[in-house]
Amino acid sequence: MQAVADVPYTIRQLKKKAKVDIEDLFSDEVAEDLIKADSVPQSKSSGVTKVSGEPLASSSQPTLTVDAVQAAQVSKKRRLSDKSRVARFNQIYEFVTPRLGRKPQVKMPMVRRSAWVQLVQLATTEEQVSRIVDLMPGWNESGNQFDAAFSELFVRRCEELSCPLLALKVYGDYAKYNLPLSLSAARQLLHSLHVEHPIEHTMTAAALYDVYGLPAVSEDLVSCSILMSACFKHASKDSLKIANALVPQLEELLKLKKPRVAKVEGPVTSPKQKPAIWTKWALKKIDKALFVQKGERVDWLNVWREKSGHIAAPSKF
Repeated sequence: MQAVADVPYTIRQLKKKAKVDIEDLFSDEVAEDLIKADSVPQSKSSGVTKVSGEPLASSSQPTLTVDAVQAAQVSKKRRLSDKSRVARFNQIYEFVTPRLGRKPQVKMPMVRRSAWVQLVQLATTEEQVSRIVDLMPGWNESGNQFDAAFSELFVRRCEELSCPLLALKVYGDYAKYNLPLSLSAARQLLHSLHVEHPIEHTMTAAALYDVYGLPAVSEDLVSCSILMSACFKHASKDSLKIANALVPQLEELLKLKKPRVAKVEGPVTSPKQKPAIWTKWALKKIDKALFVQKGERVDWLNVWREKSGHIAAPSKF
């Protein structure tokens, strides 16, 4: 993977607000019902050409917003079997491949942006995600760009399929893959790495905040909590030094955020809910680690967690 320091700092100019809140379009479960089994008819107003047997084709480039909304309207009754799912993935992959690059083998019909969304949603293995990653450089060479909404979908799918190192490779080499990193995507990347992977990978992900012009990890409560939790868990001399250095920053962040009890009904399926859940879990780990280290509870952290409904009583974690 290209070193983080080698990634061009022009990335700072690429931090844009996502065109669509992708969290409203996709649940944590794979949205099999978003994929049509046959060709994809489109209205003329969207500038999309109807191509029999060749889905996801376009004579122009509609935004991800239009494509994703149209896809989300497909009936949920159209569920794909595992075999059909693989066949559909391969069909889209084979359609997209020759249409990428500076000199594509096939120029028309063009690839629609929704093709990337469907590929990521259809992928169920690390090998399939790796194949998608291999196609990414050709999208930029074709004169196109990925947006923040797709980036957030991609990194979330990598975590769901237990292959966050693929996401780390992509974000660590912007010059090659041209995938922007939003704050939401950066948080997801940190979360996907901080428990089951070496601390070095988590620190690399944290370093990307500066490279992509995001707020520093120490300035974002969700990110700071996740990183501190990872450092305390790793418990090496260097990681503990980092965790303890972030304690004053965490205290300041909690002073700025008024504690409140968040009501979560039913299973947590929306990506919008997850940062709060991650923070709650990470603060619990930090609270325990500081207690073990100091032999007593840290008052400001204990009180904030109690007022936020994280703990039932001061004596509990």
